[in-house]
Amino acid sequence: MVTIKNFIMALLICCVATIVLLAGCKKTPVGFISDNMYYSLNPFTVSQGITTVSTGLVADGSTAPITVKLLSVRDLATGKDASGYLLKKDTVKVYKSAITSDDSTIALLNLKLKDSLLAPFSVNTVGGRLQFTQATSNVPIGSYIIDVQASNIRGTKTLKNACVINVVPETADTILYTAYSHSDAKFTTFDILPASLLKLTITHVASGPNKFIFVWKDKNGKNFNPANGEVAGRPARPDWKDWDPYYPEMKTDTSIEYGYPTGVPQFPVFQALNAFSGFGYGLAYYSIAGTHTDIGMNVNTTFTINFFETTGTYIITSQATDAVRVP
Repeated sequence: MVTIKNFIMALLICCVATIVLLAGCKKTPVGFISDNMYYSLNPFTVSQGITTVSTGLVADGSTAPITVKLLSVRDLATGKDASGYLLKKDTVKVYKSAITSDDSTIALLNLKLKDSLLAPFSVNTVGGRLQFTQATSNVPIGSYIIDVQASNIRGTKTLKNACVINVVPETADTILYTAYSHSDAKFTTFDILPASLLKLTITHVASGPNKFIFVWKDKNGKNFNPANGEVAGRPARPDWKDWDPYYPEMKTDTSIEYGYPTGVPQFPVFQALNAFSGFGYGLAYYSIAGTHTDIGMNVNTTFTINFFETTGTYIITSQATDAVRVP
């Protein structure tokens, strides 16, 4: 016989069992999002006018994919909004498709370039890479700081003061490689010498015409005369006219000169030479004739130079510090 007491006890047991069952069926959280995500290179330095990309946000074990959104960019010193500098779009020249050494005329080159409206700075939504374009040439030198938002399947985190961005003056050019040697007239026997014997300097005159002027001097600072055959490109090797085929090579009594196109993103504009397979980007070989040196041997100068500010005149001076010119 079921008594009221027994009925109440049975009902209580059923309720407890139901609660336990429901608790056991509670949904397990999916994924993980860390409180400690960060940029590994902080501060991040950017040269004006140079395309630059950082690595992504360090996820600290957070479940991928992570979507990142820029929340604000401020002047580090004043705290004022800096979006007017870093996020305002500007017209810059960009590559429409890959340029090769076959694009050897101004007309062919222009087919591979276009004007594009780009912001100086953006954050890649996938992973959070910091992205900077040539439009940074108009961003004032200084330090800026950003806030970003990171989200994944688990949730969203706000990263205040996520990274400091240092905008520094544009580097107009860079010397990537030099080599120096002496050889016989037929380039069959070489003395490989320390590259330090070649003193290579670059002067940029931003207000000058778009031109590269290559000059060779002896140890006493006297100019060799290319127009008289004292300096020439080495046979079977690339020289600057191969990287800059757009205007005729001009030899004077003090220099070899090449004009270059206006408005290209950088120079050289292509990475390899079809005519010289295996030679590195921008690699140029020149030789001072042994008949015009006191050592009676050719003086060979080799260099790789990249130019990033593509306006004005560059004067590239190679000084042979162990040879004297013989007119």
